[in-house]
Amino acid sequence: MALTERPTLHLIMGLPGAGKTTLAKILQKITRSARLSSDDYRLVIYPEPTFSQNEHDNLYALIDHSAEHLLSTGHSVIYDANLNRYVHRKEKYELAKKFEARVILWWVKTPKSLSKQRRLDEQDTLLLPKGETSEMMFERIAEILEEPKSSEPVIEIDGTDIDPAKISEILKSVDK
Repeated sequence: MALTERPTLHLIMGLPGAGKTTLAKILQKITRSARLSSDDYRLVIYPEPTFSQNEHDNLYALIDHSAEHLLSTGHSVIYDANLNRYVHRKEKYELAKKFEARVILWWVKTPKSLSKQRRLDEQDTLLLPKGETSEMMFERIAEILEEPKSSEPVIEIDGTDIDPAKISEILKSVDK
């Protein structure tokens, strides 16, 4: 994991199937940051998830606790979870501020039709709430996406071309 003088908290937003986890894994390789994946955590903690509010709250409390610990010890973090609502991003900005971490919000922008097709083709059925289809889940999440405010530190990424070399160049320009 990347131990730096000033850690970075990488936040990722985008439609389901946009390429958020693909970007997160590339960032992890390039930056050697800790990748905290809500999907991975969920399946470890809840092998048969119910997606109840209590489960959701416990899951994100654990991820936040992990992020807090890593940032407090100078490690950079990739928060690989759906951060499509401003209220959730704001919570993470406050977390970063607490540890004087730099924040980068990555917005993976992919045409809705392509994102939806990817999600339908690749959906892990264990990560679907009971009684909800992949299509229903996609539409529900797509409806709540809140575009970044002008005050947010956003970098837009083309989800049809998530290239490690391009990501590396972007990171170099941000570090200047």
